[in-house]
Amino acid sequence: MTSYQFPEAFWWGSATASYQIEGAVNEGGRKPSVWDTFSATPGRTLNGDT
Repeated sequence: MTSYQFPEAFWWGSATASYQIEGAVNEGGRKPSVWDTFSATPGRTLNGDT
């Protein structure tokens, strides 16, 4: 079994965005965010991905 040891100075990190965790627009009183509006505009994102 091979293992990998990260360098001593390696910094772990993580990130998330409200868009990833808040759920669907118009559910539970949620209103559209800036990203909801931006990403729903044709041509704003690659392949229309949101």
